[in-house]
Formats: sequence, C-alpha cells, structure tokens
Amino acid sequence: MIRLDSVSKSYDGGTTWAVRALDLHVREGELMVLLGESGCGKTTTLKMINRLIEPTSGRIEVDGTDAADRNPVDLRRRIGYVFQRIGLFPHMTVGENVAVVPKLLGWPKPKIDGRVDELLRLVDMAPGEFRVRMPRNLSGGQQQRIGVARALAARSNIMLMDEPFGALDPLTRASLQDEYRRLHGRLGLTTVMVTHDMTEALLMADRIACMRDGQIVQVGSPHDLMTRPKDDFVRGLMQTPKEHADRLESIFQKQEPHD
Repeated sequence: MIRLDSVSKSYDGGTTWAVRALDLHVREGELMVLLGESGCGKTTTLKMINRLIEPTSGRIEVDGTDAADRNPVDLRRRIGYVFQRIGLFPHMTVGENVAVVPKLLGWPKPKIDGRVDELLRLVDMAPGEFRVRMPRNLSGGQQQRIGVARALAARSNIMLMDEPFGALDPLTRASLQDEYRRLHGRLGLTTVMVTHDMTEALLMADRIACMRDGQIVQVGSPHDLMTRPKDDFVRGLMQTPKEHADRLESIFQKQEPHD
C-alpha cells in the first residue's frame, strides 16, 4: 500500500540528514506507528508520503504508484491528513469544514451534503446539532473528531496522522484513540501515525517503526518490541510503559494502614 525505498531528506544539501536511507513497507489495512524522540525524522517521513515535503532521494510508492509521478495537490486530496492542532477553518461552520475537499473535487452539492451528514454520524456528532456550529464553540475532543471527519471526506483509504491526540486531556485522548482504532478497522483504512508516546503506540499499532536520527532501528508488532527489542535504544523506549505499569500495580497492591 505504502512503500518507501532508500528515502532520504536533507535540508542543507547533504551536510546533515533529517531522514537517511529509510526503507519501510506499510501493508494494506495496517495501522503503522512511527515512534521516536523529537527530531528523529518522524514527521518529515510522514510529510514525504503525501509530498508536503519532497524527498532528496529514494522512491515512495502510494497505492501501487510512484508518488513522484502524481500531481502533488491531487495526491494530497486523496490522502486523509490529521494533525495535532487540527487546523479547522475558524470562519467556516463544522459542515463547511468537512465539505472542503469534496468541494475542491467538484462533487455536486447533494452528494456533499449527504457525505457531511454521514461523516458527522460516523464520529458520533449529530448532524442536526453540529453541522452549523462554529469550531470555537466545540471542545478540543469535538474539534479533533471534526478533523478526522474532514480527513475522511473524500473517501480516502489512506490516513496520515501527526500526533493527532497529543493536545487532548487524558480521558478524551483515550476515548478518541479507541474510537479511531474502531473506525480504522470498520472502514478498512491504512494509517501511518506519528507519536512520541510509547504507550499510545503500543495500544494502537499493528506494527511500530522505531526511529532514531533519521533511520529506522526496528519494525515489529508491539509484542515483538516489548519482548525482543533489537538494541538498548529500543529497549529504553519500551521501558517507560513497563515502568508505569509496574508502578500502577504497586499502588494497586499497596495496603492501606489500619487505624
């Protein structure tokens, strides 16, 4: 579905590399997480898939076609994109925000209206209540739901997500993680998601690509990475959720002193 072969990106003519000789295959229907510390090349890799950033070298194939051979604007309209700050247009209603890409694609108004209502119901936001609301009148979680709906509007089967839940409170974040995972399976999506949150990666991913200094260190299922880390770097990434789980278990087992 998505294949990166020896993909590299330098912003300074090759003196330094944001991404270096990266190979990655994302299977159809898979939720792949790019995991790593800030500055490791995760977002650069994500943006090269839909040509928001052009690679310096290498080949990126999307749905069987070399991305370099496709019109970049058309490519982006066919791929859903969700990011942390959501980016809803503040002067547009919820319905108008969701309808942006279908309008650009020239869909007729009845088809657009039907799609907007369909997507609002899909993300549990009643069209009659939310279609005419302005983004400023929505909670952070509601805004992020609209961001997901907008990304799905053109019937994209590929979704790119850049820290999509990072700005939300813990309860809302957990709820939307679960909801998106269900949507991913229900709609047969292929998703590439960037995060630096190890627990989020372990709970959401089919496979995780651990990145360091612009390169992939190890790719595997959450179970693989937890039980068979390739090196000390991956072991360190996986240690944080383990330590948190152990601390929570210790708190749970702790006996309260008797009066």
